[in-house]
Amino acid sequence: MNSSTNRLLKNTGLLYFRLIFLTFINLYTVRVTLEALGTVDYGVYDVIASLVASLSILSGAMSSASQRFLSFHLGKGDFHKYSHTFTLLLIIFSIITIILILIGELLGYFFIEDWLTIPKDRLTAAKWVFQTSLVAFAAGLITIPYTASIVSNERMDAFAIFSIVEGVLKLLIAYMLVEYGGNRLILYGILTALTSIVVLSMSIFYCHSKFSYCKYIWKWDRNIFSDLSKYTGWNLFGSISGMLATQGQNILLNIYFGPVINAAKAIADRIRNVISGFSVNLYMAASPQIIKSYAAEDYDRAMNLVIKTSKMSFLLIFVLAFPLICNMPGLLAIWLGPDAHTPDMSAFSKLILLYCMLLALEPPITRIIQATGKIRNYQMSVGIITLSYIPIAAGVLALGGSPTMTLKVLIAIMTVAHVVRLIIAHRQVNLQYKPYFKYVILTIFKIGIIAIPIYVLFDNAYSNGGFLQVIGYTLLAGILGLIIVGVLGLDKSERIMIHAIIKQKLNRK
Repeated sequence: MNSSTNRLLKNTGLLYFRLIFLTFINLYTVRVTLEALGTVDYGVYDVIASLVASLSILSGAMSSASQRFLSFHLGKGDFHKYSHTFTLLLIIFSIITIILILIGELLGYFFIEDWLTIPKDRLTAAKWVFQTSLVAFAAGLITIPYTASIVSNERMDAFAIFSIVEGVLKLLIAYMLVEYGGNRLILYGILTALTSIVVLSMSIFYCHSKFSYCKYIWKWDRNIFSDLSKYTGWNLFGSISGMLATQGQNILLNIYFGPVINAAKAIADRIRNVISGFSVNLYMAASPQIIKSYAAEDYDRAMNLVIKTSKMSFLLIFVLAFPLICNMPGLLAIWLGPDAHTPDMSAFSKLILLYCMLLALEPPITRIIQATGKIRNYQMSVGIITLSYIPIAAGVLALGGSPTMTLKVLIAIMTVAHVVRLIIAHRQVNLQYKPYFKYVILTIFKIGIIAIPIYVLFDNAYSNGGFLQVIGYTLLAGILGLIIVGVLGLDKSERIMIHAIIKQKLNRK
């Protein structure tokens, strides 16, 4: 294996170690936090945090631009332009932070008091949470250029350490809530904001001590600003549509069903964050190489990375999600406690995992298109389709649809969006249909044919069993999922490569 492949495997391994460690911490943290805050306060915090997150539509576009341009400059070996871009990004992010905080202060309380369904005795706490969420949001926004530098330089060891520190701090916060006798919701907001500030401080120190070209060049560069503005301007439309599809769903659920359903959706979102993180790790390790390969005009390698990353991302999500989907009610009872989980949590969680499988296919194709810097047609086409989600979901709920119908509509919309995404990638970067359908779509189809009947058997067999039955069924489903992926998901060369990696690790030990 060449040095690029070795680095990709090493970075993927580091990110998986980070994720496995954080998975256990985050799952336990959610349980302790839910018990400490209660269902209503937990739902209140989630919907307020979602409201603040909706302010980050521009930051999402800028985050993508940061990683694209910094990775591209590294691929070209232009470190002076890297420093110019890095400085300009910090200036732009600082201005954006100030503007979005002002918008939040002007409109936030109006939404909290007049739009959201929040118990009157929790309004004061909700306003406190809003303020602390703004602080956390601002710190997270300024962190983006530094995180983009770490990722574009493929220093995933540092990225993993910072994430682990953040996870441990959140676990400590959960324990502090249990011991605190005052207003726990307010304390939770304050400590979460402080955690974001700690992560920002660590990122600044690391980038300035490790990367000589992460320096400030206080000279305005009109060309760099023009490139960033054009890229961000078109990317912003996609960020707005994505924000409305995710954060808008939480607001719709709150308006029609109240904070209890928000709490059920929040649990599903926590599961989504954990599971999708596995494919995100693979994508995060591959993303700089996709852009650098394109910048170096090694188009064949770039396309091969896109197809391989798409398939492996789906397979990773499937292996993790399949046993959870088969045994979701029992696992939620073990995780949250027998009295804390609800049927809505189970239904949302199953659907969110299906959504994760679909969403795993998107990032590699998006990144190769972004590498070109020409994203107008892509963002306009996919963005318009995604934007159709809110009126369709609102109409379904107005006609008496159940809460879970919002996720079913989202899955349908995103399926159509992905078809359009493939068409644009074929036209713009010559992504060939035949290898993509052979290695990605056909693999998914074969796995689905076998997996769906197995799920039905598990779903019919479950009967509120005890701990041992749930764990036994989950392990069995997990083994079956691995067999399905090994037989139908991997080709001969991939099985040989995985076998060689495992053998190499064992020989080292």
